[in-house]
Amino acid sequence: MFKCIANLVVIFVAFALSGCGSMQVKRVDVQSYEIQKQGIETGKAIDRVTSVLIDRGFDIKMANKEMGVVTTEYKKFASAGTSPPFDYYMQVKARVKLDAKGKTVILLSPIVKEQNRTNSAAFTERELNYYTGEPSDVQMISSMREGGWRVSGQVIFNNIVNDVAVAYGVSIEQVIQNVTTTPANAMFAK
Repeated sequence: MFKCIANLVVIFVAFALSGCGSMQVKRVDVQSYEIQKQGIETGKAIDRVTSVLIDRGFDIKMANKEMGVVTTEYKKFASAGTSPPFDYYMQVKARVKLDAKGKTVILLSPIVKEQNRTNSAAFTERELNYYTGEPSDVQMISSMREGGWRVSGQVIFNNIVNDVAVAYGVSIEQVIQNVTTTPANAMFAK
């Protein structure tokens, strides 16, 4: 019996790794999204970004026009698991600066905090990440299904980016995505 189960496991793993059963997706780790626009005063840019963040339900932790920085408090956006249960929080940092050509550059960076609900001292902070690829493959990843923590974080951050872009008359296609993309297999992603 044990030998039969072991053979089935070997066959399944070989099938999954051979490409026949693999569902290739891409993991996207977001460092920042960048919006560039000529002729925007940095103080007014900070005001607009702050307004968007408040409209999206974030509390402002710090806003400093001289430094060109806005950060939010962490906002809970999802929960998952039962043993142990986790809560997910997002913080958004915005940096406004002038580049060498005189363009105003707005960098929006999401930070995700994963916290064990039964032990508040057990948490990790990292970049927002999500998966892309064929919809049927991405749906194999539980955190990317409707209501999943990754897809919820992706939607929240993309809405903020879209709102800031609209506030400056920049199309979403002009937003520069500073991301790292790595291949992954949907069967093994969480």
